[in-house]
Amino acid sequence: MANSRAARIAIALSASTLFFAALPPSAMAQPATTTAASRATAICSAGDQPETGMQGETPLKDIESGRNKSPYYCGMRLVSQTALEGGGGMMRRSRSCVYIAQGAGVRVVDMSNPKAPKALQLLTDPGAVGTSENLNVVDTADRHVLVTGKYSSALTNDRSPMSIYDITDCTKPKLMSTYYWPGDVHVPAITPDGKKVVVSLPYGVAGVKVLDISNLAEPKFVGAFPLLLPRGRQARCHDLGFSADGTRMYCPGSVPTEADRESEPGPSIWDFSAVMKGNVNVWPPIRFVGEADVKGQGDHDAPLAMINGKPYLVSGAELGCNVGRSDFPTIFDISDEKNPRKVGEFRLEVMDHCASDPAFKATQKVNYGLHYNNVVDNAWGKIPLGMFSYQSAGVRIIDLRDPTKPREVAYYHPGAPAAPAPAPAGANVPPGAPNARAVFSDACASHNYFDQATGHIWFACRSGLYVAELTPAVEAYLGVPRAANRQ
Repeated sequence: MANSRAARIAIALSASTLFFAALPPSAMAQPATTTAASRATAICSAGDQPETGMQGETPLKDIESGRNKSPYYCGMRLVSQTALEGGGGMMRRSRSCVYIAQGAGVRVVDMSNPKAPKALQLLTDPGAVGTSENLNVVDTADRHVLVTGKYSSALTNDRSPMSIYDITDCTKPKLMSTYYWPGDVHVPAITPDGKKVVVSLPYGVAGVKVLDISNLAEPKFVGAFPLLLPRGRQARCHDLGFSADGTRMYCPGSVPTEADRESEPGPSIWDFSAVMKGNVNVWPPIRFVGEADVKGQGDHDAPLAMINGKPYLVSGAELGCNVGRSDFPTIFDISDEKNPRKVGEFRLEVMDHCASDPAFKATQKVNYGLHYNNVVDNAWGKIPLGMFSYQSAGVRIIDLRDPTKPREVAYYHPGAPAAPAPAPAGANVPPGAPNARAVFSDACASHNYFDQATGHIWFACRSGLYVAELTPAVEAYLGVPRAANRQ
């Protein structure tokens, strides 16, 4: 692949009652594999509280004994835990701030002191109420934008509000406008230049809609555009991603049902350059480039990462054993954009077992589904890490230095909440028991972030906001520069 192409597809990373609980500081210890699972290779140290069953599992015996009320963790230590009134949910980051969807609005949190995050105002503008996944941020050299939209997952033909904020001061979002989309929309993606918003549509509806936000106070609808595949079908995306220059758009795939898996599109690449330039008179304005060699993989998130100088998509589906094998993040080499090629996959043992054993699946009181599979491709300047949110299996940290052999090195799996909370949208909850799973386990389903200055990992679960760090044993395994440790 030409250097110019490699550069082009370099990744473009993406008052309330509270309390803080910091665990004891990490201490150097001998690495050990201490879980029962044969593939659970997280690096545990003295003082860790590892899982007692399969990799990712909350065993029924732990629920019966009450062990599930305490967290499971291996290779990670908490720096702080912040409980937010109304709970936590989807989270996005801009510099030293995070924005957390809480149902009643979006909470602004100042992270300038990660040991004591400070909850600030709750945004309650029309697009900020009930936003969930419809939350996004972009930071450029001279432009900082937050968008929050009403969450919806079924076509109702409503006018869907999306509030647009200038977050030049990230602690004080300034509402610039609220735009009402024609019809339901899902998961806004902001182009890397911060001047356009592209939204996917509800499940079962293909194509995208585009909004010009060059002037934040006067957004302008650009159009609704199809995503035409070569074989006469259309692609439906969930979260969308872009190359650094915005000329390529990445779609995770489309897998509405298990029965359609082999015929549904895999992760795909699209030429978005005409829309970026404002030339939407060509047809189609968004042109197909290539599709993965494995169909039916993905349908939720497909972040872009540069690993050893090569571009990859890490694509996954969501929400549990009901979907099957693509609930595991699948790694595609996209050096040849026309022919993305599967090279690896990270499989969580409990989900593998759940998908293959209906009897086991029927007994489970928690939801093991993958939700967001974030990747930081330059932790400490050089190390690619997966930071995968597996809901009731917590946040799993994956070494991606060899994308063909991803290895789990750490995890933090919160305990059951002190009190039941409403199940999140889309949760795998049995009929007649809307809060049943919420009693037995927390759920970590948000985007996760790595802070280069401190080496901290920021993540959100339904119980609130967490800041954690990897233990010295894990950092030693990864080859983290010692000068970068413990700031």
